[in-house]
Amino acid sequence: MKKVLALLLAVLLLIPCAGLASGEDITSWILEDDTSISGEISFWMPFKGSQGMDALIAEFNETYPNIKVNLNTYNSNSDGNLSVNTSIMAGEVDVLASFGLSNAYKRWDAGMYTDLTDLVEEEGIDLVANWGSDAFVFDDCIYTFPCGGLSYYVAINMNAWNAAGLGELPTEWTWDEYFAASKAMTEYNEDGSVKVYGGSSYHSQNYYTYVYGSVVGKNAYYDEDGTSSFDNPIMIKALQDEYNAEVVEKIWFPKSIYRGDNLQAQQTFLVERMTNSSLTPNMVRFLPDTANYSVDFITGFAPWPVVEKGQTNYMSGVSPFSHAGICLDRDDENFPAAWAFLKWYSTYGVKYLAAAGHQPNWKGTEAGSALALLFGSEEEAAKYVDVESFKRVVGVSTNPSYYEDELTAYSKVNSLMAEYTMYALNDTMSPEEALAELTKLADEEIAKAR
Repeated sequence: MKKVLALLLAVLLLIPCAGLASGEDITSWILEDDTSISGEISFWMPFKGSQGMDALIAEFNETYPNIKVNLNTYNSNSDGNLSVNTSIMAGEVDVLASFGLSNAYKRWDAGMYTDLTDLVEEEGIDLVANWGSDAFVFDDCIYTFPCGGLSYYVAINMNAWNAAGLGELPTEWTWDEYFAASKAMTEYNEDGSVKVYGGSSYHSQNYYTYVYGSVVGKNAYYDEDGTSSFDNPIMIKALQDEYNAEVVEKIWFPKSIYRGDNLQAQQTFLVERMTNSSLTPNMVRFLPDTANYSVDFITGFAPWPVVEKGQTNYMSGVSPFSHAGICLDRDDENFPAAWAFLKWYSTYGVKYLAAAGHQPNWKGTEAGSALALLFGSEEEAAKYVDVESFKRVVGVSTNPSYYEDELTAYSKVNSLMAEYTMYALNDTMSPEEALAELTKLADEEIAKAR
């Protein structure tokens, strides 16, 4: 019965992805033999009900009508994640979706997620077959399933692009070309001060490291010899370029203001109109929210820039980003319900992430038209986005994808990266000085952890 239900639901909900091995079974384990099991669980997730989560829970209840899922939305920032950790320790979190490898790693390391290794083995769940990698095993234990990815691109105000006479949107471009376009789209006040910046990196500190990641394909913080990569020439130039764009030429919105004023990229691009383009992984999720982000321009999309044209661009696909696991004790009466929900959410349910701008990365699913999930129809989407460039750039799972699976001293290395990056972008250290010190300290932490 379990296999029959799983295969039936697969027919109704899914379009199998290319690349599955012949006869490979990635569905029969998902549903419980008894889908009438009951329970009540709290599901903590950064997305709101209106961002696909209400629809996800409603569809889950079509299969599991007796499991009540209470959605708790949290902010995936420093304060929000600290609050989540406090709630876990207070026993208030049953199933948690962590955003970013750093947050997942910290919770694995702190024992905040329940070990699922024996259940995974007992039910024959193949991490590689289902999610493309078994890299997210920590200390030989499985605490979470990958459950969503990010597509990285440049969102562009087409009014500004066209006013600058920049022509067709690029299908491939270099960083130098993007900086030139940013300069062309920068608008000035009469006194010569910047009115609207032509470009912007995302509000997180680590985005310049993805310049290196786009070349090597994985683990931007680490070189192949196990030491840190912050002294790599590509990495150094990437931070120099961001410093030059933000501090010297003033054609990118400053990361110092992003961090100092706690701003996010969608605010500067859509609300305050401080930028005419933005490196981003999730701008599309905000465009349908016309109550909060009503705009009078069409958003176009260009791919993540490359160091050299013709290179394999590992930032052009869908990169793993979120991880979901259970925080309940194994003997809790609601654990079976939480296990049933986790399996369903991490597979059939992840298609709803597209409604919030993220991409599903379970190999058994194509999310369908992201445009339809976001806007209702392609015709409606055309009121907000350049449809052709959206389809070409956003969420192209067949393109090469960057990923991270090196966890040695990851949290400490990530914290050091954030600290010393801002020393450079706050103009208190030069990029070269900041990265030299970062390299030294990161290598020390990596050596201690080995």
